[in-house]
Parts: sequence; C-alpha cells; structure tokens
Amino acid sequence: MKKLLLILSVALLCMTTGYAQKAKFGHVDYGAVMKEMPGIDTAQQALLAYQQELEADGQQMADEIKAKQAEYANLANTTTSSAILKVKEDELMKMYKRLQDFVATSEQNLQARQIELLKPFQENLLAAINKVAEREKYTYVFDITMCAFHNEADDLTAAVRSELGIK
Repeated sequence: MKKLLLILSVALLCMTTGYAQKAKFGHVDYGAVMKEMPGIDTAQQALLAYQQELEADGQQMADEIKAKQAEYANLANTTTSSAILKVKEDELMKMYKRLQDFVATSEQNLQARQIELLKPFQENLLAAINKVAEREKYTYVFDITMCAFHNEADDLTAAVRSELGIK
C-alpha cells in the first residue's frame, strides 16, 4: 500500500512539474493601456456629462424637498390644522421616496451607460492581449494589479500598446 501511494505521489509530482514548466505567464498594465486608448477620453467625457446631468436632476429634486420642508415648518409654527399638516407630511414623504427611487435608478443607469461606452474599448484591449499572448506563446496573462510579484521580462504592456497602435 505504501509503495502504491509513493508511486502515485511521484507520478502526480512529475505530471504537475511537467505542466508547470510548459506554462508561460505574462502580465499587462490593463489600466494604463486603457487610459491611453484613442477615443477613451471622449467616452469618459460623455459619461461625466451624463453623471452631471443626473446630479443636476437630483439636486433639483432635493431643492424642491427643502422648499417643501420650509413650507411645512412655517405651517407647523402657525395654527394650521392637523389635517393640513398630515397632507403636507404625506407630500414630503412621497417626495423623499421619489428622490430615493431616482438615486437608485440613476446609479443603475450610470453603470449601464459606463458599460455601454467602455465595452468597445475593453473588447479591443482584450483582443490585443489575446493576439500578443498567442503570438508570443503565453499560457496566462494577468493584470499587473493582480500580481504580488512580476518579472519585467514578462511584461506584455509595450507589445499590447503596439498592437493597438498606441505610442
């Protein structure tokens, strides 16, 4: 039994050692290349403009709530009936709810717009990484931010930039 275990262990060690020797690892500075891609600044400006538009709409809603709060506070300090105050409270609660819904929807819409605008750039970058990796026979290519240690000789960033036409 011990001999069988020893033989299996040696066989497994040989198989994994042989595989590890064939694997070739590289890395790319994905973020840096992405920032340098032609047209990415236009996409980021469009995303920023959309974000500012959403923020302006949200600010307008917040300003309307503040005005309603001030109106409610003034009414509460007078001899206004409790029925009218209740109506004003309900209006405020509906406005708060609308604002919360707007914020949630805005975040989802902003994320969807970001994906829509950046997806073509990401696809081009990944295609360039795949091309370089295949050409230079790399088995695995990692983003440099995911590597605790890396060898500069296996840095494919310059080759990927070249593949994309970035100088």
